[in-house]
Amino acid sequence: MRKLKNIVIVILVVVVLTGGGIMGYLWYSTKQQVDQIVAAAKPFAEISYGGIAVSPTGSVGANQLRIMPNFVNDAISIGAIRLNAPNLLALLKIRWQLSQNQLPGALSLSFQDVELPLHGGILGDAPTSATKPSPLDHLDALGCGPVIAFGGAEFKEMGYNRLVGNAEVGYRLDTAHNLLEWRIDSNTRDWMTLNLDLGFAMSTPSTTWMDLTAALATPKLAKFHIVIRDDGFNQRRNNYCAAKAGKPINDYLADHVRLVVERLRTYGINPGPGLIAAYQLYLREGGELTLAATPPTPINPAELPDYKPADVIKLLGLTLKANNTAITDLSVDWDAAKVAKALGVQPEPAAVETLAPTAPEAPVIVQKSFHPIPVSELGQHIGKIAKLKTNTGVNYRGQVEATVEGIIRITLRKAGGSATLSLRASEIASAEVLY
Repeated sequence: MRKLKNIVIVILVVVVLTGGGIMGYLWYSTKQQVDQIVAAAKPFAEISYGGIAVSPTGSVGANQLRIMPNFVNDAISIGAIRLNAPNLLALLKIRWQLSQNQLPGALSLSFQDVELPLHGGILGDAPTSATKPSPLDHLDALGCGPVIAFGGAEFKEMGYNRLVGNAEVGYRLDTAHNLLEWRIDSNTRDWMTLNLDLGFAMSTPSTTWMDLTAALATPKLAKFHIVIRDDGFNQRRNNYCAAKAGKPINDYLADHVRLVVERLRTYGINPGPGLIAAYQLYLREGGELTLAATPPTPINPAELPDYKPADVIKLLGLTLKANNTAITDLSVDWDAAKVAKALGVQPEPAAVETLAPTAPEAPVIVQKSFHPIPVSELGQHIGKIAKLKTNTGVNYRGQVEATVEGIIRITLRKAGGSATLSLRASEIASAEVLY
């Protein structure tokens, strides 16, 4: 019995010494890295910190940071910055994985008690831009009397002395389902809380950063979930703007919503009654907005502009809740050209199909033409050019790539490249194939 007791004691001592050695190594290496970052940042900002902390649960970082940018008379205080891993051994392995270009299975970076004063140069004035402002900027200030944008001075008048918040951003690899999951959580005291979950499907497992970069070159959105919760800002903004406009709060809110909708419609975005009602409810009652997307098939977001708005909602499987009340009317319409112009985005030139001239090999030339076929037979024409017309009247012309589980994939050729779309077979009214 005494021998067993001695063995247990020895094991415990070894575990403690090993853990202490690991934590000591992590403390020292982290301090070196932090000091290097502080030195590299000197041309841009003065950074000081109080100490290095290592947690046996799998996190390491710096405490009591103070950042003073050289270009403004201001300072940002941060209670702690932490690099978080699933456990202490995973944290120890990260440096080796990065040196080998390997991708850790899970990692996150957190910022605790970030404090930003409102009287300094960072948020001291309403935001300005050296470039021409977009017509879609500062929509939140519409109807707020003479106020055209919110900055530090306006926030102070609303009752804020400083902004204090926390944030964490991280990812996790779900290798069993070839899924990359991103999560962002942030909250600003007496202001707002944001929770964002994104999932991207990958065709093959990603074990290195190069694999991940290649997979995200054409990302496939598998899920999207965002929650915005009001923590006091709506009421402060409503009271402030109603006073500035010299109106009761309900009248101010009615004017604000009307002006926002008018501005959006002027520049090509036409929200339906359901979206307008959800926005009104959130402004008036606070609470939270929840927007979720669960595409039946993972889809590349770059393809979405090629669809009509109603089709985008279906393809993404969008749902919206305002204070746990489902919004059934998600209708919206937009004019892509007007929106691009409002945002200052140069639209792509119209696609032009060209055929390289070739010398005929024989005197007989077979003229190809489009032939109507049943949609169910598109799988027999992989690689051929097809014309597809949806139930909503949208026409697509491109190369048939695949038909999988009721989804037709077709690649459209454009002047700037190509885009592959995923269309439900049930939503295709007619099909023609070139042969």
